[in-house]
Amino acid sequence: MGERKKILVVGNGQLDLNVLVDLLKPDYEIEVTMSAEEALVAVITADPPDLILLDVTTAAMDGPEACRRLKADETTRSIPIIFITDKGKIGEMSECLELGVVDYITTPVYPPIVKARVKTHLALKHSLEELQKVNKLIASNKGKTEDELNVGRKIQLSMLPSEFPAFPDHDEFDVYATLQPAREFGGDFYDFFFIGEDRFCFCIGDVSGNCLPAASFMSITKSIIKSRAGDDFSTASILTHVNEELCGVNKAATFATLFIGILNIKTGLLVYTNAGHKPPYLRQDGGSLKMLDRLHGPVIGTVRGLVYKEDKTVLSKNDMLLTYTDGVTEARDNANNLFSDKRLAEFMSSYEFESVEELVHAMASEVKQFENEADQFDDMTILAVQFLRTPDETGGPKLELTVPNHLSENARVKKHFDAFAEDYGIPEKIRLKMNVVFDELLTNIISYAYQDKKEHDIKIKVELSADRLKVSMVDGGVPFNPLGVETPDTGLPLEERKIGGLGIHLVRNMMDKVSYRRRIDKNVITVVEYLAADRK
Repeated sequence: MGERKKILVVGNGQLDLNVLVDLLKPDYEIEVTMSAEEALVAVITADPPDLILLDVTTAAMDGPEACRRLKADETTRSIPIIFITDKGKIGEMSECLELGVVDYITTPVYPPIVKARVKTHLALKHSLEELQKVNKLIASNKGKTEDELNVGRKIQLSMLPSEFPAFPDHDEFDVYATLQPAREFGGDFYDFFFIGEDRFCFCIGDVSGNCLPAASFMSITKSIIKSRAGDDFSTASILTHVNEELCGVNKAATFATLFIGILNIKTGLLVYTNAGHKPPYLRQDGGSLKMLDRLHGPVIGTVRGLVYKEDKTVLSKNDMLLTYTDGVTEARDNANNLFSDKRLAEFMSSYEFESVEELVHAMASEVKQFENEADQFDDMTILAVQFLRTPDETGGPKLELTVPNHLSENARVKKHFDAFAEDYGIPEKIRLKMNVVFDELLTNIISYAYQDKKEHDIKIKVELSADRLKVSMVDGGVPFNPLGVETPDTGLPLEERKIGGLGIHLVRNMMDKVSYRRRIDKNVITVVEYLAADRK
């Protein structure tokens, strides 16, 4: 993942800095100052921040003035600044945005919005830095011969994962890809990375045009996809938000076709969205071929407000998914004949492939042989994924999370569980019950298990079998049995009831089984919900 990004938070004593710090600390290095003057000193150090969260009304010097000074200095003007203001002062933001502020957040802060905007602007900053490198390389190669000027090709390929096997420690799946550019700057790209421990995200795209605009759009698109996919298991949701972000920065009217998939490497569940891209082929074990030909929306980057959809399928052991760009099917021979979708399907059906590496190399070789030394008019990109695990080998679906003892983590845990429940058809009424259980139990652990101010881990395991849903939570806090808390007398008026115990009482009544034990200096609380036989 690389080194942690540094964020400088500047407050005025009225802003609840603890909320922002607790929210961002798990993912970023956080520095806090209480004045704009201190902030100015902080950014000129040897280790300046990657992003600044600046309260508009800081003491002694207001936010706009601090912004003016930062943007006037060549060494600090590239640092993105997000203003924090209350809702009643949104009207004052026009002046601030003109100063170079990239965005603003209103108080009281809403955690999902804060996280999303921080991630997006850090990703955009990274993209701009990559583009600056591109421009320097271009400038340094001006006037050189065409043979020497392969800098564009080098730039394009440098932005792509190129080490294979990509994940040698994982025997559940395999991935392989190649990109053969036709010009110095092509618009094709691919990427792949993990979302959490069990979900493997991959994408392939084709940006319109060539040269610098295509390279720029490609870099920004890849950065925003990876940023947005950080905690999202829905390809539809990812592309909906990516499209919106791209529309906001796309001044060159560029667009891209895109296919994105998320594979659960434990179960074989594949969630995917196709935005105007060539349809992939699923080559099932045994040789049968299936085209995933449904489109879920148009190309990305041109129209705001689009809502993309998604489909799901379950891969069996040894199934291969082949994705590609139109440089494959639209390759031409010397007689101007197209390679065509038909020829691709025939090739996929006619041969046996031991691995995705063999498939990709054979596919690329087949296209080159067809071209027979004719000019390559477009980039050719191929990415293939193979599922290598029998889903039954897992012993039943599981979800395992480790979270710090911050109340802000409640929302993230529930989001992960909702995705798990969606994947395995857990009924809505049970999902809602479990969200309450998570909220009550986690809040109880975070509030009472640890008596210091330090960060501690809480381990959560969700196990699903044919007849039950089991959830365990483990913490290393002081011995505390929440089930020993006296049951509140709900018949008494609210003002006469003793404080505490209501949440645990609620959990007890909602779940079929609730238990507690102290094991090896750990508190372990377990809840069980028995499932109906007709569960979908």
